Amino acid sequence: MNEAEVNALLEQLGLTEYEAKTLTALFKLRESEAPEVSRIAQVPKTRVYDVLDRLTKRKLVIEIYGRPKKYRVVDAETVFGELISQKKSEISELEQKANQVKELLSITNGGDEASERVMKVKDKFDFMRILAQEIDQAKEQVVAFTGLDREHAHLRDAIKNAAKKNVKVKLISKIPNEVRKLAKEYSEAGVDLRELEHGMHAYLIDGKKVILALSDFAQDRPEYHFTIWNNNKPMATALNHYFDACWSKATQPKH
Repeated sequence: MNEAEVNALLEQLGLTEYEAKTLTALFKLRESEAPEVSRIAQVPKTRVYDVLDRLTKRKLVIEIYGRPKKYRVVDAETVFGELISQKKSEISELEQKANQVKELLSITNGGDEASERVMKVKDKFDFMRILAQEIDQAKEQVVAFTGLDREHAHLRDAIKNAAKKNVKVKLISKIPNEVRKLAKEYSEAGVDLRELEHGMHAYLIDGKKVILALSDFAQDRPEYHFTIWNNNKPMATALNHYFDACWSKATQPKH
């Protein structure tokens, strides 16, 4: 690894350009006065003292008092260990803040509970991603008329994760031979699956949220339409009754 690559790595770990150059120079010199560090690092003399002071405060450089004052770099293992530790701490703080923001946004979005939206996407996979996000929010139950497709990884993972979180998941789907293995995966994850030809994409989440595909997602189209009813009780009740009727006629899948 050359000097430029070392500098780049140090910057990725949180140092400024001048701090990285100064530290790399001290790795070469081991111990030196500020003017020599400035020359080797190509950091202006007017800046090098401030840079060395910051590195000292970060416990990467030791200040040796005397006439003249010198600076000594700690060993490379300690330097990179300290920088990585500081970076992990920053990431942890960011993660905590992100979780707080997510909670705040969830509370803010909660006021839209009664909204009804018709949405349009140009890629059917975008619908599957939105559907997966809605399933991730399920607390108690997901019942659905759906199709099994290994290509829709976001939806597949959301359904399996919901079942693993003790959300009751019941699916009715036509199961072609090429996805029999997926049907088995669902069953092993705790999904209750039955087979019936229906040609729909309709999901009922927690007995109140309805997500219904308005376009035929089996066909290639320039755009696809679907609707989300967050709290439409008549529609939810009708879909649930129809689901129960189909469930009684559906068959257990053959794995």
